[in-house]
Amino acid sequence: EWLKDPGPRTEKRTLCCDMVCFLFITPLAAISGWLCLRGAQDHLRLHSRLEAVGLIALTIALFTIYVLWTLVSFRYHCQLYSEWRRTNQKVRLKIRDADGSEGTQHSSLAAGLLKKVADETPV
Repeated sequence: EWLKDPGPRTEKRTLCCDMVCFLFITPLAAISGWLCLRGAQDHLRLHSRLEAVGLIALTIALFTIYVLWTLVSFRYHCQLYSEWRRTNQKVRLKIRDADGSEGTQHSSLAAGLLKKVADETPV
C-alpha cells in the first residue's frame, strides 16, 4: 500500500526520480569506473604514473560519491516509509463467539464496535 500511496505527491515524485536516477547512474558509474581503470592501466604501461594516479583517484572519487548518494537516498526513503507506517496503522476488530467462530449475532456493544471499525480511524 505504501507504493500506491506513500504520502504527499512530492514524496512519490522524489521516490520515482530517485529510482530512475539509480537505474541510469548505476551503469554509467560502472562503465566510467571501468574506463578510468583501463586508462590507468594503459598509462602505467606507458610509464606515465601521474596520469595513472589521477585516473585511480578519479575512480575512487566517482565510486565514493555514487555510494554516498545511494546510501543517503536509501536512508531518506526508509525514513519516509517508517514515518508512513507509524502514521497509517489501521486496526480491525474481529469479534468471535464463545466457541471461537465468528458469529452472526452480536451484542449491541459489538454492533457498535463493528460500525466504528468501518470508519477505520488511525491509532
